[in-house]
Amino acid sequence: MSTETGPDVQVLIVGMGPTGAALAGLLGQRGVRCAVLDKQPSLYPLPRAIGMDQEVMRIAQELTVTSRLDGHVAPYRPSVYHGVDGQVIKRFDSPPPPHRLGWDPMFAFNQPAFETALRDRIAELPSVSVELETTVAAVGQDANGVWVDLVQPDAAALRRIRGDYLVACDGGSSPVRTNLGITMTDLEFHENWLVVDAIIEDDDVLARLPQTHVQYCDPQRPATFVNLVDRHRRWEISLEPGELPVGPVDVEDVWPWLDRWVKPGEARLWRAAAYLFHGLVADEWRRGRILLAGDAVHMTPPFSAQGMAAGMRDVQNLAWKLNSVLDGGAPETLLDTYQLERRPHVITTTQYTISLGRVIGERDEAAARARDAQLFAEHGGEVPVTYRTEFLPPLVDGLIARDTPGAGQVLPQPFVQRGEAAVRLDDLVSPGFRVVVAAAAEVELNRLRTAVAPLGGSVIRIGETALAEAAAGQPGSFIECDGVLTRWLEAVGSTIAIARPDHYIYATASSTAEAVALLDDLVATCGRPKRGD
Repeated sequence: MSTETGPDVQVLIVGMGPTGAALAGLLGQRGVRCAVLDKQPSLYPLPRAIGMDQEVMRIAQELTVTSRLDGHVAPYRPSVYHGVDGQVIKRFDSPPPPHRLGWDPMFAFNQPAFETALRDRIAELPSVSVELETTVAAVGQDANGVWVDLVQPDAAALRRIRGDYLVACDGGSSPVRTNLGITMTDLEFHENWLVVDAIIEDDDVLARLPQTHVQYCDPQRPATFVNLVDRHRRWEISLEPGELPVGPVDVEDVWPWLDRWVKPGEARLWRAAAYLFHGLVADEWRRGRILLAGDAVHMTPPFSAQGMAAGMRDVQNLAWKLNSVLDGGAPETLLDTYQLERRPHVITTTQYTISLGRVIGERDEAAARARDAQLFAEHGGEVPVTYRTEFLPPLVDGLIARDTPGAGQVLPQPFVQRGEAAVRLDDLVSPGFRVVVAAAAEVELNRLRTAVAPLGGSVIRIGETALAEAAAGQPGSFIECDGVLTRWLEAVGSTIAIARPDHYIYATASSTAEAVALLDDLVATCGRPKRGD
């Protein structure tokens, strides 16, 4: 990671939170020259996001940082919702293994440690430069590219640098979005909450606290308790409008809010802040050569831990498309699929999150009791377990062959045999376009390889059967350990899946001829990337 930014980069990234850092890593691994600009002098040291899902871990896997997260992530514990009288009204948990994407569906994590791992990875990539303590004073674009004017502490004058594209990952207040005049659609959720992070150093206090995540759906004072990594615990407590000003809260003023759980001296307070949670999504995600990602383009309440995950999906969607366009193989219109794909996904996910927030945060006692009765009645007095992340939708528009079953879903990641070990599939294959073929399928592999070659893609044959074992010695053939990919192909009624570099399914097919025709359509749209993707 160089400390000087050259005058000619391909992608300018404004903001180096987790979204901007992940984008820099994904682009840098493809050899794309990019400059990351952040106004802060160093990493923000306090936790904000606390949950991430299996897709984020798969991105971390692609960035080769998962081993650096040891001790900083932990599988999510079950969640229990308590009604007005303390009774259980709703349950969430993760399904048992094998897990569809090769990782636990949800993780608690330490955000500063996660961002440190991302920044350390960026430092290893020669095509990525980083400039901290750098304020973007102005942004513009013309026919030849984009430019930014920078204010830096030791510079007497503004400094201008240019790039082919700019991605604004500059947070919910996004100066780039504001200066462009891009409007936001209000999803009609605005609530004040106090968020407190603490370290519980006493084992007896830890044992006394709930061992699951708890949503206290109490109309007098809705609240959330979350078990995090090691001794880290979080409380989110509903506030009346104006009860606390938005911003940091002095730690000595926090203890009365925590009296239900811990007393002064029983926890070391790490952070306390009052928030106004929003549900907002931008109406434009791209304007010419400027794109928005992360909180700059959407904001969601925290009730399903999808805020940071949404930003990570944004940049995984963008990275391969920017690379394809910059390589000269794909038309710039490929970037239009970014909003087509991501905006509906974000809206659906945020609306689901808001629905959970309204269950938790109901302030009217009569309405809360009616809520409790309805939840009981829906399941005959039982409280079933809802599996986390099953609410996440597929892509419904954009670069997918919508008339093929399974298109828009995420390609499963099985464990496969590697000698005596079981290894996640992504660790053994290219992250580019992939044609996945069931071992038992009768296909012409060479025709498929020829058809995907213009995309720089590969053909993978996989299965659990004797046919898979017979083919295992051939290049690109794997024996599944857990069957998640084989069962998924069976469930969608196909023997061939065409996956994009971001793991989303472009199309499925049941014959060589059908797959080749779909690949020809994909090549016509994406052109011929020269590297990586």
